[in-house]
Amino acid sequence: NEMITELIQKHKEVQNNGWVNYSEFTTTEIVELIETIRTCYISLGGNEVELYPKNEDIPIPFEGDIFLSYLEALAQETGNEQYLEFLIARIRTILADTRMDSIIGNKTNIELDKWLEKYLGASNKTSFTIIDLSLVPSEIIHVTTAVISRIVFEALQRYRKLNEVTLPTVLVMEEAHSFITRYNDNSEGNASSTCTKVFEKIAREGRKFGLGLVLSSQRPSELSPTVLSQCNSFILHRISNDRDQDLVSKLLPDNFKGLLKELPSLPSQRAILLGWASELPILLKIRDLSIDQRPQSDDPDFWDVWTRKDKDGQVVEREVDWKDIADDWQEKSK
Repeated sequence: NEMITELIQKHKEVQNNGWVNYSEFTTTEIVELIETIRTCYISLGGNEVELYPKNEDIPIPFEGDIFLSYLEALAQETGNEQYLEFLIARIRTILADTRMDSIIGNKTNIELDKWLEKYLGASNKTSFTIIDLSLVPSEIIHVTTAVISRIVFEALQRYRKLNEVTLPTVLVMEEAHSFITRYNDNSEGNASSTCTKVFEKIAREGRKFGLGLVLSSQRPSELSPTVLSQCNSFILHRISNDRDQDLVSKLLPDNFKGLLKELPSLPSQRAILLGWASELPILLKIRDLSIDQRPQSDDPDFWDVWTRKDKDGQVVEREVDWKDIADDWQEKSK
C-alpha cells in the first residue's frame, strides 16, 4: 500500500485552479507495481488464475451491492463525490430494477454450454429460438443485443475451428433499425454504435462461419450502410417515405426505375423481390397463413372498442384489470 501511495504521489500534479493531473507512468513502474500486487495477493492466499484471467470472457462473479459500496468509498476517499454521484445513482437504479434480474441478478446461474444448447440447439433436433426483448429496459437493450449476437457469432467461429465444417445458422432481426442504426463519428463509443459494429462484423464475415443475417425494417434509410451493402437479396413491401424510396432506387437497375412508382401503393401481401434470389426484379404475393400462424399485427380496432360494437353488430368488450398488469410488471407472485 505504501508503494502504491508513493508512486501515485510521485506523479500527482496540482494545478493553480485546484485541478489534479497525473503524469504518465513508465512501463517499468507499471511492471513493478503489478509484480508487487501479484506477490501480495498470493501471499494472502489468493489464486493467481483469479488475478490474471486468460481472457475477458471468463466471468468473475461479484455482488452488485459490493461494487456500489466500493465506488462510494472510492469517491469519498478521492474527494470526487460530486462527479460520481450521478453514476452511483444510476447504478443503484439499475440494480433495483427487477426486470434486469435475469441479466445481472443472482437468480440465474447457467453455464455457457447450456446457454448455447438452449439458443443454438442440440445435434439431435432442429432449433428455432425466439428471443423477445420488447420488455428489456431501453438503457441496456443495445448492450444485450450486442452481447447475444457476439456470443452466437463467436460460438460458430469456434465450432468451425474445432470441427472444420460450419453449422449453418440464420440470425433474424425484427425491427432491425432499432439495433443496426446508422451512426456518425460523434456517436462512436455509445451503446448504439457498439451494437451496430457487432452486426457490421457479422454482415462482413458471417458467411464463412455459416452465419446468415436477415433484416426486417420499416425504415431502411436508418440502417447501417455497411450492413446494407452486404445484403444480396431484398424483399420490398409498401414504402411511402421519400428517404426510404431514394435508398431503394439505388438498388434497382436503371431500366427498372418504374417499379418505384408502385412501392407507395403496393397492397398487403404484395412485394418486389430483387437481388441474388431473382435474376430480374419480380412482383410476388406472400402466401396466406392459417389464422393460428398469423402474426398479431392487425391495426387496433379503435372504433369497435370505443363504440363497443363491431361492423356485424356483435358486442366488443375489453376487460381491464390493472392489478394483474402491475403484479406482472413488478414480478409479484400470486
